[in-house]
Amino acid sequence: MMKIFMLFMTQFLRFTPGFLREFLAKAAGTLWFYFSSDRRKIIEENLVAVLGKAEKKDVKKVFINFMKVYGDILNVPNMSRTYMKSMIDIEGEYFVKEELKKKKGVIIVSCHVGGMELAGIYLASLGFPINSVAETKGPGVDFFKFYKRYRGRFGSKLLPLESRKLPFRLMRVLKNNEIVVLVGDRDIANSGVAREFFGRKASIPKGTALLSKKTGAPILVGVLALGKGVKRYSGIVFPPIYPENFDSSDEILKEVVNLMEKGIRMYPFQWFVFQRIWK
Repeated sequence: MMKIFMLFMTQFLRFTPGFLREFLAKAAGTLWFYFSSDRRKIIEENLVAVLGKAEKKDVKKVFINFMKVYGDILNVPNMSRTYMKSMIDIEGEYFVKEELKKKKGVIIVSCHVGGMELAGIYLASLGFPINSVAETKGPGVDFFKFYKRYRGRFGSKLLPLESRKLPFRLMRVLKNNEIVVLVGDRDIANSGVAREFFGRKASIPKGTALLSKKTGAPILVGVLALGKGVKRYSGIVFPPIYPENFDSSDEILKEVVNLMEKGIRMYPFQWFVFQRIWK
């Protein structure tokens, strides 16, 4: 049913004007907010951790923003490279190009903030060799293959998180001087380590830091979210984290967490984590 829905919405959005998309996203987000009490409580918990409070209007805003971004993701097959470039502006984008010149590959770490999936698609549209990782356990292998049509737009590759060969594939990708895109704010594989995250202990994926230390590839932490400027999305890539500057992968992970917190604080009403992080 989900695949049929996505295909239908992709075709529907092809002919839908922007103002109608915004209206539908607001309506769908509002309904989801009122009918999903469990996820509403999780978003409340997230906002309290980041902001110290969670007002009803702000919690609802998270649900509405998610629907706006999800609508754009469903519209990806309809987008040209020119259109993609016209809707996104990323401060610090040049870091990606500069680090690739060093021939060590690049690890990009993002959070579940705003249009994180669109960021990889956007970079691929500019000609960067993008390799993203996504889970198959939740949605299933069939849906994972189907979703490649969206995430794989403009040539980016999608690798299954549960594959036993994933660590070796990622090292090979970096050795070929390509880009690996990972999400660092949610331990989907249940193999993370306990770290302070907004003042509370949470399980944080450790693979990013280990991969960087093993291969020497720099880490770029960045976020992309709905903005208020000329372009629909604005984002930032923070200065590189070089593994040789740290004595251990644990210290690297600490710096990654610090930058993720910084990125989330920039867009707290677009932090789309609907599963409980703090145990």
